[in-house]
Amino acid sequence: MGIKTKHILLICTAFLLLYTPTLAQNLTNKNIPDEVALAAAKALSFYPELDNYQIDFVFKKSLNNRVMQAQPKFKTLLANKQNRQYRIMMSKNLLMKDTTMILDQLPFDILVGWFAHELGHIMDYKERSSINLVRFGFNYLTSTPFLKRSERKADAYAVKHGLGDQLIKTKNYILHKSNFTTAYKAKIEELYPSPEDITAWAEE
Repeated sequence: MGIKTKHILLICTAFLLLYTPTLAQNLTNKNIPDEVALAAAKALSFYPELDNYQIDFVFKKSLNNRVMQAQPKFKTLLANKQNRQYRIMMSKNLLMKDTTMILDQLPFDILVGWFAHELGHIMDYKERSSINLVRFGFNYLTSTPFLKRSERKADAYAVKHGLGDQLIKTKNYILHKSNFTTAYKAKIEELYPSPEDITAWAEE
């Protein structure tokens, strides 16, 4: 982790602890690119259960029509749950209708909401055994109903941890305010909970 990133994360942590004093945060085992450090740290601050887990945030040129994807690191897949490490892959360039957009150009709250969802996946993964994770991966790739349940569970974790507002903003941005392709918006509508679903959960 570079000096610049450490300074940014220290400032961000101080701000978060000042305005959300009940939330502790450990960023020493998180590798986060400078471009998204503030948004990632903000989302992480709502997940104190992930403090002791190594999580790497990694830019990729393309993720096959995905913006982000959370997964366990393969080399730690067979490790004890407590020693398992994770990564969140991020598409550097987002495909829009007429052009591309760099990920860190997204509005701050939209990025926070996106990270909130991916961290929700890690909350799910960390409770699973190695064998269960392998089975999970197979089912996720081969079963649409299973995929929908998985995405719903990740969103539910985000809402439970106080990130419902950012998640709703992210969903509304994707569906109604962004210039994402029609195909991508259709995929989000089909496979993921709607803004109305998330609003209802947040109000429960």
